Amino acid sequence: MIGKLNRDGDRGRSIRERVVAGAVVAVAMVPSAGVAHAMVNGVPVADAETARWVATIDPVGNGSLFDTAQCGGALVRPDRVVTAAHCVDSVDPGRMKIHIDARVLSKQPGIERAVRGIAVLPGYALRPSPADPDDVDLDSASDDLAVIALDRPVEDVPVLPIAAAGPVPGTAVSFFAHGNTGKAVGFEDPEYRNDALYRGDFTAMSHADCVAGLSPAVDERSVMCVQDTSARPVASCFRDSGSPAVVDVAGRPELVGLFSFGGEIVGKGCGPAPQGFADPTAFRDWILGPLDAWEPYPTAVPVVRRTDGSLHCDPPRWDEVRGGRPDNVATGWANRTWMGQLPIVAPIAGADTADLAIADAARRPGDAVCVVTAKNAGGVIRTVSEGVDVHA
Repeated sequence: MIGKLNRDGDRGRSIRERVVAGAVVAVAMVPSAGVAHAMVNGVPVADAETARWVATIDPVGNGSLFDTAQCGGALVRPDRVVTAAHCVDSVDPGRMKIHIDARVLSKQPGIERAVRGIAVLPGYALRPSPADPDDVDLDSASDDLAVIALDRPVEDVPVLPIAAAGPVPGTAVSFFAHGNTGKAVGFEDPEYRNDALYRGDFTAMSHADCVAGLSPAVDERSVMCVQDTSARPVASCFRDSGSPAVVDVAGRPELVGLFSFGGEIVGKGCGPAPQGFADPTAFRDWILGPLDAWEPYPTAVPVVRRTDGSLHCDPPRWDEVRGGRPDNVATGWANRTWMGQLPIVAPIAGADTADLAIADAARRPGDAVCVVTAKNAGGVIRTVSEGVDVHA
């Protein structure tokens, strides 16, 4: 799922919560969903040679992949993964880890790579629903694509070719992901997400049918829609975002979509509805070609210093080999608590300078952390400092 993106420019993760710089930013209470989307009513992939090109994105970079993996993607070159833009928006690329061919998240995490750089497709944006433009839960997205450059090539996994064109209505489309199951259970219950890689089968649909089933805001140019109308329909869910959809072309899979949004934009959550996929066939040359604009890449996390009853945040320096120079850098503060291995970051209202009174940071539970946001033509990143105990 598009994981709803905030309209304040932090568009980045699930509607109920989003990951920022390897931490989850609390937006509302989370029942059973994680961040980004997962599959309902799919089937586990038994053949170890099937869909080895699936990428699993871990924005936290440590801990159990079952707990921290938030999105999917596809290996389209030995050193390049394509995913949904909202999966990498406002995330710290220096902390992120990419896993290729992760068959079972808890036991077979696949081939791990660090991130050399990230580029978000120019034009990426949310598209508010005409039904309620102020409700971010109803947003779809356009140009929802990003490229992740890996620090080293993956040599022993075949890449997934991008199809020359999107599927015509009626074409069989298969979807591969590790997302949530949609079951009404909490994070402590292993049934909340698919540990093994799952497959779901859909049928491509026309733009007119997609708009009729979802929203007039669905972008025809950059979105491919599918649906399963069987008695036990497959649907996307949280943590499925960015995961690949393929069609069979002369006996081989070819990429036609990266999951972007689904029934949540019409209030159906992980239920049956048309599913919107970002269309890589429309941007094939951009995905595979030379990229000039890379988002900022911090050399380290911000550093917080105590000074006479207040905290001061020193922003990081920027790696101009792996990323572009920031056009804009902003500093904010938040309180950090934990949900299992996932840090929960709750922004402190009005704390938008490099200095913060410790008394202001201590009004809510959790450590204080400094959050630095940097933007340029390649995208938006956020990096979070280590926590400072303000309650001792």
